[in-house]
Amino acid sequence: MEVSVPSKCQTCGSTDIVKNISVSQAVEVGTTGLEYKKAVLLTGTEDLLADLCRQCGTVLRLHVKNPDRKWITKS
Repeated sequence: MEVSVPSKCQTCGSTDIVKNISVSQAVEVGTTGLEYKKAVLLTGTEDLLADLCRQCGTVLRLHVKNPDRKWITKS
């Protein structure tokens, strides 16, 4: 699947975009990311990444590096 990565901010029109910034949390809350099933009882967390406009601070996109996982969803 081909993904269109923003090269221009939809808010201000700037092309000064920083891509693939790690989204993080404080240590006390554990990991931040999307959970997936690794094995029968084990889970992993895929890091959440962001693309950001340096001009106005708009987050253009949230994404993961490896979308091909057995994602854990809530029913």
